[in-house]
Amino acid sequence: MTADPLADARFILDTLQATVDARDADALVSLFDDPAVLIGTDGDGRNPDALRRYLTAVATQPESLRWEWREVIPFHQSAGTLGFAAFGEIVVFDGSNERRAPIRMTIFAVQTPDGWRLRQFHGSIPSDF
Repeated sequence: MTADPLADARFILDTLQATVDARDADALVSLFDDPAVLIGTDGDGRNPDALRRYLTAVATQPESLRWEWREVIPFHQSAGTLGFAAFGEIVVFDGSNERRAPIRMTIFAVQTPDGWRLRQFHGSIPSDF
């Protein structure tokens, strides 16, 4: 953890993106703390098995996935913990077509001897309900 919560938040986002880019489900799962909760647009990971299923689906989908964050807002920092929100676009590319949608996300991360781990992740794409 640095004295700059925004720098830590960007580091966490960069690490998450690099791990998604690597398409390694085990590495993606290892970014999460135990216990952890994930709430995503297509489902959730309320327990370790559900978390693994969700992250494996992300890692093995045929399209590439990236986030372009316009704004990152730290909202909590204490000894070894960081909470922040991010707002931007999710970009999905299937090799020939690119789809974009707005996305918003919150993360609560804890620092461990192995680095930052996500204890809570919530990402959502606004709907036209």
